[in-house]
Amino acid sequence: MELYIPPPTNFFRVLPPKPVVPAVPVVPVGDLPDKLHAPEGTYHLNPPEGFSNIGNPAHPTAAELAKQQQNTSTFLAGASGFMVAGPGMLPTSMPGGPPASTAMSYGSSVVNGQAQPANPVKMSFVNVWFPPKQVADQRSFGGLLGSKGGQQGQSSGIGGGIDMQPPKEESYAYEPSINSELDEVSSSPSTDVPSVLPLELPPLPNQSSGKRIPFTKNQGLTTNAIPRPKNNLRSSSSTFVTRAQIQENLLKTLAEKGRNGGEMARYGFWNLGRTFGWGEESPKTKEPLTRITFSQLPSCHAVNLHTLGPDRVDVVIGFTSGDLIWVDFAIGKYSRLNKGGLLNNTAVLGVHFDPRQPHHLIAHFADSTILRFHLFADDPPTSIMAFLLPWNTYFDSVRRGSETSTSSTEQPAKEVGSEDWEEGLIKWKNEDWNLLSTLPAKSKKEDIGSWAGKNPIAAYKIDKVKVSAMAYSPDGRFLAIAAEDGNLRMVDVAEEQLTDTFAGYFGSLNCVAWSPDSRFVAVGGQDDLITIFSARESRIVARCQGHSAFVTSIAFDQSRGEARAYRFASVGEDAKLILWDFSAAALHRPRHHHPTTSHHRLGAGGSSLSLSAGHSKSHLPVNVQSSIFHPAPPRSEVALLQPVMARVVEGNLLTGVHMIQTSIVTVSRAAQVKFWCRPPRNHHLHHTTKARTASRGAASNGRREREVGAAA
Repeated sequence: MELYIPPPTNFFRVLPPKPVVPAVPVVPVGDLPDKLHAPEGTYHLNPPEGFSNIGNPAHPTAAELAKQQQNTSTFLAGASGFMVAGPGMLPTSMPGGPPASTAMSYGSSVVNGQAQPANPVKMSFVNVWFPPKQVADQRSFGGLLGSKGGQQGQSSGIGGGIDMQPPKEESYAYEPSINSELDEVSSSPSTDVPSVLPLELPPLPNQSSGKRIPFTKNQGLTTNAIPRPKNNLRSSSSTFVTRAQIQENLLKTLAEKGRNGGEMARYGFWNLGRTFGWGEESPKTKEPLTRITFSQLPSCHAVNLHTLGPDRVDVVIGFTSGDLIWVDFAIGKYSRLNKGGLLNNTAVLGVHFDPRQPHHLIAHFADSTILRFHLFADDPPTSIMAFLLPWNTYFDSVRRGSETSTSSTEQPAKEVGSEDWEEGLIKWKNEDWNLLSTLPAKSKKEDIGSWAGKNPIAAYKIDKVKVSAMAYSPDGRFLAIAAEDGNLRMVDVAEEQLTDTFAGYFGSLNCVAWSPDSRFVAVGGQDDLITIFSARESRIVARCQGHSAFVTSIAFDQSRGEARAYRFASVGEDAKLILWDFSAAALHRPRHHHPTTSHHRLGAGGSSLSLSAGHSKSHLPVNVQSSIFHPAPPRSEVALLQPVMARVVEGNLLTGVHMIQTSIVTVSRAAQVKFWCRPPRNHHLHHTTKARTASRGAASNGRREREVGAAA
């Protein structure tokens, strides 16, 4: 038996000293510019009042917590959203988040003294034309929703008069600033006019075909009444939608647009933390039109441009849980796809609407699986969770078959080249998709499979490839897929076949963007370069050198300049905003032309012939079973483009860039959004005319001096 003697209460215990952990130094941010000087003029930083406040990913400070401690309400309002708290106590921890985290700061971290959200902020901008309303027209906006007349105005505006069409926005011309010979190139007969293929779209609401939309609950619906989401955001009982903050009198505000004549509204959409917002670029309102808080983190989104109109704003949002939410912001309703990750429970990395079929969309997930969804179809029953998903089983069988055939041949290993490259797009089709339309009307429900009329329509995968980004061409002909293996893959959308594989210069690819006429695709990656490919000619056209870190985003200017040049912008982890001009003159003679330097010479890898619309993929076979591999040509054989403007504009990593009609928008990893207003068009025209006159005058004086010298 042991006797326990408790220690005295005044016993002093010496604790061992804690190891000293050196503090992480904070790198000071230098002076950031508020003006950017480009050849076409000066870009000015727009004040924050120009767009809605998207929020702040930072956690509340001690002073804010002290104020919120006195509030006994269930929801404590904060500067950047709301937080859950009990009566008379400090806010509690959100599941998986730090203490006192707001909806926007959920999952954020502090890097170099700046709060950064869990997922990068992704934004998109669209223009919506509100036609002029007559004084005698007393119809309310609410009555217009869902009506036949309202649906007819989704694409081209309500009504059919000339004054009902949106005005043609002024084109912000820019000077490529290559050399004085550019005027001669632009004034010559046009051989580089884009030939955009016409869209082969299904009947839209303004085309009264009377056909039924397949696989909708109400089979009496026709294309004149496109289905809309069914769940109300305000009164939703779902735990997935935590809160919906809709601006008061939103319907009235939308109904007032166009009262004093036609009006163009520019909308923006973004994700931050667990919130997703919809705002307008207008100094009249500083708060978002709608802000929705979810229980999961939004990771990406896409706006359906084919149904976009004054009375309809369809947006599909992807989440890290694999869920997809279809929201119609105009009426405040939503529907869910892939609910609870039923079909794929990995993070959604991208959502893209099919340009040829506006009611179809594809989503690529973190496991590199690409699923095609029908926007108006439902998910299959939850009973399929007890079985293996058919496309995963099919992908595994194809992979096992390829491994067996490879091992049986026992061929010696060879370097990858264009001759022995065998790679294709693995496709799984939902064979029961059209079952509802083929069965007789009096058939029993037992005869209909669980996948009949259910999502997904199809599944795609490229074996052993991790997809990082993808984008449809504007004409809907190609799908460009950028992967982490450093290769760019082209998919023929109509044939659903992988046609070409282009090898990158170095490292993985991060972003991809198409030119407005679908003729060129620009890709940026870890090689600090931007590579321009010609999809029609299946080759590299040029490389752009100017970044000193990974390229993260590229955006083409939708308005073309006077000299028929392409203008696009890029941002990267070096916090630089770079503007590029891509034209026939730039390919003939780079901006800094040095005849004695070999890497500036134009070789077989790029020429102005790529700007000719007459070339096509006539050399490809009709049925391509595997892609054609194109190795990366040496740098000496590819035209090298230099930027026309490069400037550090942010003290953090830049993750997004957008070129809208009035400004250039940059988005940082720390959720800092800046609007750089374009220079006035009149000032640019005056500057351009003066520069051209001076260059032509100098050239004529030089010719006179040479003639006088020769005569003497």
